[in-house]
Amino acid sequence: MMMGRTFKRLLADKRGNFAILTALGLPVLFGAVGAGMETTRVMQVKNDMQTVLDSATLAVATHARIDEGKKSDAEYAAEVRQRLENYGVDDDDDASASGNGKGNGNGNGNGADKGKSKKKKPEVDAIAERSDNKKGTAFKISGTISRQVELNPLMGFLGFQTITLRVSSTAQSSFSKGAALSLYLVLDRSGSMSFKTDTVNKSKDTCSNYSEKSWPRAESNKPCYVSKMQSLQEAVSYLMDTLNKSDPSFKDHGNPESELVRTGAIAYNDVPFAARQLSWGTSSARSYVNAIPQYPTGGTNAAVALNTAFTALKSSNSNEKREHDKNGNNAFQRYVVLMTDGEMTSTAIDSQVRSTCAAVKADGIQIFTVAFMAPAKGKSLLQYCASSADNYYDPNNMEEIVAAFGEIARKAASLPTRLLN
Repeated sequence: MMMGRTFKRLLADKRGNFAILTALGLPVLFGAVGAGMETTRVMQVKNDMQTVLDSATLAVATHARIDEGKKSDAEYAAEVRQRLENYGVDDDDDASASGNGKGNGNGNGNGADKGKSKKKKPEVDAIAERSDNKKGTAFKISGTISRQVELNPLMGFLGFQTITLRVSSTAQSSFSKGAALSLYLVLDRSGSMSFKTDTVNKSKDTCSNYSEKSWPRAESNKPCYVSKMQSLQEAVSYLMDTLNKSDPSFKDHGNPESELVRTGAIAYNDVPFAARQLSWGTSSARSYVNAIPQYPTGGTNAAVALNTAFTALKSSNSNEKREHDKNGNNAFQRYVVLMTDGEMTSTAIDSQVRSTCAAVKADGIQIFTVAFMAPAKGKSLLQYCASSADNYYDPNNMEEIVAAFGEIARKAASLPTRLLN
């Protein structure tokens, strides 16, 4: 009876309610504070883990490509694990769990050595796989890191002492004697392409030499200089030869000539000429370019010609994918080579070309541009159109344009390393 009255008085007594509620709520409050403090740190630790792992898988995938798969898959997987150790993934970096003092190497610091001894090393795993076919070898390098991170003691109020973080990464690379690609040439054949370069044509004693000042009359006939158009034709032939050499499926006079490479071409002056549509191999596009007159005429308008190439290559046009699928090319690259030696004949045309270039790049098609002995406005346009600074060339003589087209072919035929995740 006495106990019952005492309990009723306790319930009726409102003194100290705030203290009681505060005491009951403090663990939750401390836990919330701890969660806020830990969220940023845990995310940073996870980001660091991802960066380290991405670097390792990408580096090993690149090594496998450069090394052309000389090591076994097990050795490449071991290399991933070794790189992770070298990058310091196995080092403890949880400051909150290792104390604030500095250990002296004998375990007498303010908790640092003691905290470290309790930690587990991250679990690291790696797998390397390859697939071979007659066109080359593809590598897939995958890795995972799983580690337990000790949390701030305040998180203990919510029942959490540790959290397990896991990240994964996959990188792909391949080496190949050739790459599957579709490449479309968009070439200037305006009147200025008749002008001479500074390269002497030693195969002829005399010829018509045109220049900007003398056009449309020849300024001289001796010595005979190579024209811009002849230089371009030589450069295109070198590009085609380079593609053929890098193509393991190339068969001279074969039908088809290639199972990997498709090329097309279109020339333009102030209007576009009939295009040579994309086809297997390089012979058809080469013969199209070689048939352009040595001394062409007309103005400069690349807009329609560039759009013709874009229409043939754009992702919404299934024809190229269908053609490559027939030959087992599960992936292929798309390229446009846009070349001019001048500037568009109006500001409106220049703007139209820029707009089409933006659409081409947005569709994932790479653009190489060649401003051959071009004026400032022509260079500005082609610098804008190029997919990157490395894809822009401004040769000033025959030797340089031939070298530029050869480098374009080598870049187009290469296969980069890709990070998938």
